[in-house]
Amino acid sequence: MAITTHEHHGHGDHGHDHEGAVGPHTHLTSVGIDIGSSTSHLMFSQLLIGYPSVLQRKPIVLERNVIARSPILLTPFSGDWNIEAGPLKELVDDTFQEAGLIREDIDTGAVIITGEAARRDNAQKIAELFSDEAGRFVCATAGPTLETIMAAHGSGAVQHSREQGLMLLNIDVGGGTTKISLIDNGKIRATTALNIGARLVAHDGADTIVRLETGGRRFLSDLGQPLDLGGKVSDELRMRLANRMAQALFAAVTTSAMPWEDFYVAPPLGELPAIDGILFSGGVSEYIYSREAEAFGDLGPYLGRAIRREAESRGFNILEAGEGIRATVIGASQYTVQLSGETIFIPKSMNLPVRNLRVFAANVDWEAPVAEKTEAALRKTLGERDPEVRGAPFALAFSTPPFSGYGAVQDMARGIDRALEVLPVEDRPVVLVFVQNVGQVVGGMLSAKWDLPCIDEVSLSELDFIDVGEVVESEGFVPVVIKSLAFGV
Repeated sequence: MAITTHEHHGHGDHGHDHEGAVGPHTHLTSVGIDIGSSTSHLMFSQLLIGYPSVLQRKPIVLERNVIARSPILLTPFSGDWNIEAGPLKELVDDTFQEAGLIREDIDTGAVIITGEAARRDNAQKIAELFSDEAGRFVCATAGPTLETIMAAHGSGAVQHSREQGLMLLNIDVGGGTTKISLIDNGKIRATTALNIGARLVAHDGADTIVRLETGGRRFLSDLGQPLDLGGKVSDELRMRLANRMAQALFAAVTTSAMPWEDFYVAPPLGELPAIDGILFSGGVSEYIYSREAEAFGDLGPYLGRAIRREAESRGFNILEAGEGIRATVIGASQYTVQLSGETIFIPKSMNLPVRNLRVFAANVDWEAPVAEKTEAALRKTLGERDPEVRGAPFALAFSTPPFSGYGAVQDMARGIDRALEVLPVEDRPVVLVFVQNVGQVVGGMLSAKWDLPCIDEVSLSELDFIDVGEVVESEGFVPVVIKSLAFGV
């Protein structure tokens, strides 16, 4: 069994009681920075880290209390549509000052660039600019899949589904895209993303179009209004645009309809089961829930009203969401340190440590034919990665039930081998991570061809980033720092 401990940087305090949990506990101060296609903002939180019971020896986030929230800033883009660092840095500095915090007070954090902002040339440089220590912060350019997962957790939809045993939809409506997740008993079963958003068409005070994305042009043409930058978008046309977007959204949810070829940013959900309720997040949700009345030169107010009407007319049960526009910024970085098992495989050519590896997880069981099932699971997991993260170093984690023999493990290794063969070099994982103590067996079988480190007895999810430390001399294990996007309770 892997030993799990908690890494602490010296700013927390201990001994806080939490009902049903066992000590010791630690407080961490966390910051989440979200740079999106429409808005950017940050939030400071205090996380209570501890053990939920004497039986569970992996620390988790027991409580999250918001310390301070920044104002909402329209994401600044330069003339060439790259992200401008200056106004963002000013927002961060001002919010630190207003919260009475300095950089040294922050134990952990996440810098996430989402939506259209993630597709700008300097996105990763901007992320790194705001993480003073790249090894401490999660720095991620989020494609639609990760963004959808973050929104589902940050809105409270995953927790509500788990606690109530419900089948829910979380619909995150932002400036450039709308992300949808299907959640069953706390598990995200499917996700998709659509080219629907409040800032596909944006205007100034004189109703002149000042921003027009490809999706906005599509919707305008659909209404027989093929306008361009500088054209006039009247109040009546904004209402028509919003109504058309809302209809397209729910047609996509219920029937996977596609009004044009590039409408989907990610594959459709497929056949929809009976839904117990919908939660909304993202900037437009503030209008859906009537928490915002001010307009910001885009379709937000119109789209919020249109989506609520469309959902109600189709008989969907609209549930209150814990967070709206700030759902993704709640993603903070929760540190745990796990020690791997002793049955690991580290090739001599491997230079450790490696840091900030994004995790992709494959579910594999031990039912025959194991090799074929493993190959298929890996092809599915790796094939579904967003284009924005292709080519970046990553860790491939395997979620498996307890096994009864090493014959099945050898079959798993054969399936891994077949899946890796068809991948270009830049799309192969840097490290393989297993829940069960099978690393040495798999690594030994793969070593002649792939020379991949295989770490075992470590549990990971697709909301994790990991650092793999150097092998502890004379002990045969490695420390693994796990930085999870933490949503707390």
